[in-house]
Amino acid sequence: MRIPYGFELISDGTLEVNKDEANIVSMIFDFYMAGASLGKVVDMLHSKQISSPTGKLKWTRATVDHLLSNGKYVAVVGLEKFLDVQFEKAARCNIG
Repeated sequence: MRIPYGFELISDGTLEVNKDEANIVSMIFDFYMAGASLGKVVDMLHSKQISSPTGKLKWTRATVDHLLSNGKYVAVVGLEKFLDVQFEKAARCNIG
């Protein structure tokens, strides 16, 4: 199992929120809700020199998209913000 960005595995085998990474997750959700595209979120993270979950210098749009869609982040950003992002993602979708 890969541990989601923003969480850490603690000794009893459960996930706990990693405060530093959780702040970045929250910033990603906020930036996206402020109207930033996935590409703009990637650029913002790169300009702030925030490494990707795999340690690379630059995040990918797919990584940001997956993060925004992962239900585990309800524990970090709250249900309302998470659902707002899901609605926004659907509204921005230009397929169909």
